[in-house]
Amino acid sequence: MAEFRFELEKGGLKYTCPACKVRGKFRRYIDKSTGEYVADEVGLCDRSDNCKYHFTPKEYFLMTGKNPFSASKPAMKLQPKPEPVQLQPSFVDTEIMQASLTRYNRNNFCRWLCGLFGEDQAFELTARYKIGTSKYWAGSCVFFQIDRDGKIRAGKIMLYNEETGRRVKEPFNHIQWVHKVMKIEPYHLQQCLFGEHLLTDQQRPVAIVESEKTAIVASGFIPEYVWLATAGKHNLNKDKLRSLQGHKVVLYPDLMAFDKWQKIADGLQHVTISDLLERRASEADRAAGLDLADYLLRENRQTA
Repeated sequence: MAEFRFELEKGGLKYTCPACKVRGKFRRYIDKSTGEYVADEVGLCDRSDNCKYHFTPKEYFLMTGKNPFSASKPAMKLQPKPEPVQLQPSFVDTEIMQASLTRYNRNNFCRWLCGLFGEDQAFELTARYKIGTSKYWAGSCVFFQIDRDGKIRAGKIMLYNEETGRRVKEPFNHIQWVHKVMKIEPYHLQQCLFGEHLLTDQQRPVAIVESEKTAIVASGFIPEYVWLATAGKHNLNKDKLRSLQGHKVVLYPDLMAFDKWQKIADGLQHVTISDLLERRASEADRAAGLDLADYLLRENRQTA
């Protein structure tokens, strides 16, 4: 990716940091080919000693699966304007997923789950969410996005620390897609909610969080809900929430995403948003960008 295509906005214009919430300290990245911001949350906080928030364009495009080169300089307007082509989603073969549902003794994330919940509950969660094991990085796992028709929209490979349960981000952010590793081309990535295949009972309330890890951990601690994940703060939209009509839905955004998710949920009668984390968060929690899993794990340690 041509990282030099993107640069921090120059001049005196600065915004409120999405992490520490301090005004006038956040500079956004702009796309020099269009002059537009990459996204509201993509940028650098000047409070390097206290906040250290830095979300780069590369990380943004990797997390969202978007192609930065698909929206370069606007094309000349031609008449008549052609009808837009509605691309259909691509799918990963079921055989690929099934082949990965093994070797959990080599899966860092699943080993961490065993330490947290014990083997029986950990394996039940692993089977419920169909967590796979990948050889792409030693110890890596695969989170498959399976829609309500049982079609596999995507498989996201991630590496976690076996001891802490946190993502490995050094020396780089360990995220990759199954269709890229398997060289499935052409591939139109159209993500669905992680855990969507579990929506079989309209009587059970649905809770939506950002990360796959948080959905799995919350499902272990609070099984009364069907826990889904957007697989990135930028992946929630009204269309996905409208598709859940008939279910009672509660959103649990990370500390850095509350305002954004609240705007998306506005006007949807079947959706409410929890401000639990907003009410409980300290400044240090906000700077760290904690999510619901962090609080559940903290309470679990305190009561152990």
